[in-house]
Parts: sequence; structure tokens; C-alpha cells
Amino acid sequence: MPGASRCRSTSTARGTIGPSSISKFILSLLLQFGRLLGLFLCAVDPAAAHGFGQRFDLPLPLWLWVGGAGATLVVTFVVIALFVREVRLPRVRLFSLGNAPLSLLRLAAFLILLLTLAAGFFGTQDPYRNLAPTMVWVLWWVGFAFMCALIVDLWALANPLAVFPEAPGVMRYPARLGAWPAVALFFAFAWAELVWRDNDVPSYLAAALLAYAALTWAGMLLFGRGAWLMHGEAFSLAFGILGRFAPLELAGRELRLRAPGAGLVGERAQSFSMLVFVLLMLATVTFDGFMETPLYQQWAGIAQDSRLLYELSELGLGESEVAATLGLAAFPVVFLGAYWLTAWCMARVAGAASVSRVASAFVLSLVPIAVAYHLAHYFSLLVTAGQFIIPLASDPFGFGWNLFGTAQYKVDLGILSPYVFWYSAVVLIVAGHAIAVFVAHLEASRLFGNRRAALASQVPLLVLMVAYTMLSLWILAQPIVG
Repeated sequence: MPGASRCRSTSTARGTIGPSSISKFILSLLLQFGRLLGLFLCAVDPAAAHGFGQRFDLPLPLWLWVGGAGATLVVTFVVIALFVREVRLPRVRLFSLGNAPLSLLRLAAFLILLLTLAAGFFGTQDPYRNLAPTMVWVLWWVGFAFMCALIVDLWALANPLAVFPEAPGVMRYPARLGAWPAVALFFAFAWAELVWRDNDVPSYLAAALLAYAALTWAGMLLFGRGAWLMHGEAFSLAFGILGRFAPLELAGRELRLRAPGAGLVGERAQSFSMLVFVLLMLATVTFDGFMETPLYQQWAGIAQDSRLLYELSELGLGESEVAATLGLAAFPVVFLGAYWLTAWCMARVAGAASVSRVASAFVLSLVPIAVAYHLAHYFSLLVTAGQFIIPLASDPFGFGWNLFGTAQYKVDLGILSPYVFWYSAVVLIVAGHAIAVFVAHLEASRLFGNRRAALASQVPLLVLMVAYTMLSLWILAQPIVG
């Protein structure tokens, strides 16, 4: 499960980190880049499936799957360009939510939060017998994301950190801060999920959870609940972004039905900090998958052989954690660079004056891609590790209780066939990218007005989406085919 400890590594080397060691480290990485690129292009040989306990040979070579997915997006673009003119995305009002149901929902979520904290602090420290790791990493992070993307932004309804009534803040939220506090907090969360070696220790996890809750309440007290939830609370932003894709829309207290992805069209241009936040979400979940590939293992091995990494590990992290931290920091930078270059090309071919305006306008068109990859990447985790909640519901502290008669339930980690995983992943990735192409087309028509400029602007973005589709399928295939 997310939260499983990474390999621990310690260092005994001592010394000063200087320009010479840094240059040698960078040079060693560059020397290996060509060899690793070759491994990436050739890594299609079948091997034992990671996490499935059985061998899985794809019915067709991986390069055909990857190429076919890219070709599907090109065909989708051509069809949309030829036949889609004007599209209306209506909303249908369903009903309004009263104060009592919302208050009860948030109270229930707050009580679950308290139970999770109590289990982490006072329960057994075996992560498989304690509620906290499964609740945080599987049911909350994965389960809430699925719910928000596929149904409605449940976090906006049930956020236990917003259980207290609205009150004016001590000061006005500084506009120049934008969403940067949420960017920093989400990166810290991603680091805890992917790098922190003690992220499955219940007491440590509970302490981190309590610290985040305290920080959130302090932000609400200082700037007001609404302002902090809109700019600083990382998961209100993250789940809110996923919720824009959902078929149910929450407008104040009113629930409306809409087409999937309709919440991504026609929005005002996003700030640069929000642009970074969206790309950070996409980059971190991609890096999570990349860590399971042979290519990452090769890179990590090269990085751990460098003296710089030995010296950095003196800061208290193992070499594997330092290597993972460097990779985690590099991925968002690469994603931002690739997207900004794409936006520059879009602005040039469409005759737009501002690259930043184009980048801000189209960043939400990447959300269907983030949704698709999140669902594809975590689907197997939710089905397998999610079963732990059945025995944990009867014995959340690991004390040997059997409150609901489910404590003896045997978790079946092989319940999901690798065939089901692979075909589901292919469908989700291709469908998500196809919806992204459609959303981008609608946004281009709205932004540029001129049909020719709108279509021309989509070509660079299509190239980026095709490249990411192919990369996504290659990454998802690695635990299955090696």
C-alpha cells in the first residue's frame, strides 16, 4: 500500500558538499542518460508481474499498445476538428442540501478523524493491524479521489477540518500568496507518501496528520475558513480539481447534474500558482508509477553511487530517500517545462500575444489526464489493500477485538487479475486523454474565437498529450511485463 516503507539505507561517509562533487554527480548522470534511454525504448520483454504474483504476457507487444493509444488520440483530434462545431454543456438542478445533513456528514468525518488519530497514537504499531495507515493512504487518499472524480467533490461536503463554523480571519489573505501554500503542502504530502520511510508507522502518521490539522486550523483562524480552504488547504484544492471532472456539481448548497468534464470548460484563467498545483498533481502520481520501473531502479543505483548522495545523506536521510527526493523534485520541473514549451508553441501558431495567458487557460484541460492516470494507477491498490478495512473495522487498534464479527476476514491480495488491471488501465488512460482533447478543443474555441487559430493551437497540445499517453502506458505496464 502507499505508505509501505522504502528500502532503508544509511551512510557513513563524511565530508563537505562542494562544487566539485556536485559537478561529478551531474556528469555521472549525464553519462548514463543514453544507456537509460535505450533501456526505456527496449523495455518491452515480459517478466514476472510485480504485485500480482503471476506471469502476464501481453497479447500484443507493448509498443503496439503504446502506439495504438497515441494513434487513437490523433484520430480523436481529427474527428473533433471535422465534426464538432458548437457544444452546449447544460446543468440540471437536482436538489439543495440542508444544514443538518451537511453538519452530520462533517461530524461523522470528524469522528473518523479522531478514531484514526487515536488508533495511530494508542494502537498497535503493526501497520497491517492498525487502522491509521489503511485509512489515510487507501480509503482517504485513494478512495476520496475516486469519489471526487467519478461522483462529486465529497471533500467539500465532508471535510472534517472544516467542522467548525465560519469566522472572520484576523487578517486578509495576501493575494500575492496565491495557491503557493497549497503547492508546498501538497509537495510535502507527496514526499511523505513516496519517500518517507516511516510513513506506515501508525504513531508517526498520526503525528503528521495532527500537525496538518493544526496547521489548517491555524490558517483558518488567521485568514478565515473560506480563504484558507480556497488557497492554502492542499486537499480542498486537489479534490476540488478532481471534482471538476465529476458528473455532479456542487454550487453552494445546490447539487447539479452535468456532463463529465463540463466543470473544466469556460473557467476563468488560472493563476500561475494554480497552474503549478495542477502540474504537481500530475507529476507526483506519475513519479509514483515511475518508481516501480526498471529505469528508475537504474537511475537510483547510479545516484546512490555518487559521493554527493553520501554527503547529502548526512542530513538524516538514507541514500534511497535522497535519490527519491531528487526525482520527486525533478518531475514537476520537467512537467512545467514541457507544458510551458507547449503553451509557447500554441501561442505562436495561434497568434496569441501572451504565453502565460494560453498556459493558464488550458491547464485545466490536463485534469482528465490526471483523473485517468490516478484511477489507473491506484485501481489495483483500492481493490486489494482496501480489503484491510474489513477486519480493521472490527479491530481498529489491533487489540484483538471483534466488534462487528469481521476481524478474521482474510485479505485476498490476488483478487485482481493482471489482465483486468491492464485492460482497465488502457481504457482509462485512452478515455481520459480523449476527453482532455475534447475539453481543450472547447476551451480553444472559446478563447480564440477564430476556428482556424483554435485548431492550430491544439496541435502542440495534442503532441504533448500523445507523448504523455504513451509514457503513461509504458509506466503502468512495467509492474506487469517488466
